[in-house]
Amino acid sequence: MMNRRESLKALSLSIVSPAVIPNIAVALAKNATKKEPVYTAYLMAFFMENDQKLYYAYSRNAQDWTALNNRKFVLDAKVDLRDPYIARVKDTFHLVHTHGWDHTDIFHWQSNDLIHWEGGPIQVVNDDKKRAWAPEFVFVEEEELFYVFWASLHNGYNAIHYITTKDWKNITPEKSAVYYDLGIDDIDLTITKHKDLYYAFHKPGSLQDNMGIGMMISPALNPKKEGFAFGKKGSGAEPLPNMVKPIEGPEIVKLINENQWLIYADPFFNNFMAWETSDFMHFTKVPVSAPRGSKHCSILPITEQELNLLLQQYPVWHP
Repeated sequence: MMNRRESLKALSLSIVSPAVIPNIAVALAKNATKKEPVYTAYLMAFFMENDQKLYYAYSRNAQDWTALNNRKFVLDAKVDLRDPYIARVKDTFHLVHTHGWDHTDIFHWQSNDLIHWEGGPIQVVNDDKKRAWAPEFVFVEEEELFYVFWASLHNGYNAIHYITTKDWKNITPEKSAVYYDLGIDDIDLTITKHKDLYYAFHKPGSLQDNMGIGMMISPALNPKKEGFAFGKKGSGAEPLPNMVKPIEGPEIVKLINENQWLIYADPFFNNFMAWETSDFMHFTKVPVSAPRGSKHCSILPITEQELNLLLQQYPVWHP
């Protein structure tokens, strides 16, 4: 008869079969050798009002930008490309953008190097919704799920809509829904997470309303979960000082190795503006210098190797 210690040992061996042990070893080895990327620079993706294609610029500090590719576009989607948003998810870059002015599809592309892209249009709302502006997404690792957001027509005004997807396949208009409803125009939603809260910057109101960039806070991203708070208290505060209105296109970038974020925004008739924060309560306006004519940008950190590949493919502009 086995004693207690021998019984527990036998039980543990029966739970972990020999066939499983090699798989565990492989997984542990992969985790041990996998290194986090070391970021050294930033890439800005933007479009030009007079040439609606994808353009790039790079920076070492996320404030002073140098145009790539001799100020020429880097991707021609064969449609008017507006409001590009690029983010890294695991080892893949995902690009989404608006299709022209009034189209009910967004475009989604994937790339391993920020140079070669594969993708195309995805219809996200029915024709009565008229448009799908400024798409962006948040990837939630715990759920292995993309939350995709954009603005479409709803009850006579633009409202933020959303859809979720694991792989960008089988997306149909019937699966989309209003994310939250302010009862007034609302576009250009961008979201980041800090600690246990989600911070959303957006552009509420019409041109005539002369509203600035609003900020909302929610402990939940999923509108079906308890605690979801976006839109519950209206459009939120306008925390960014000295905004030049009219203004739109807010974007957020976390600075490399710092507990600091920059919030960019796009005045209608001026160059980009930016504000720095460490707590999403206090914001300080900071100077930025972006390529002339650049509109509605997104910014992501990149490695030195990625930057070198981009510089080889898209040489910088020299006056």
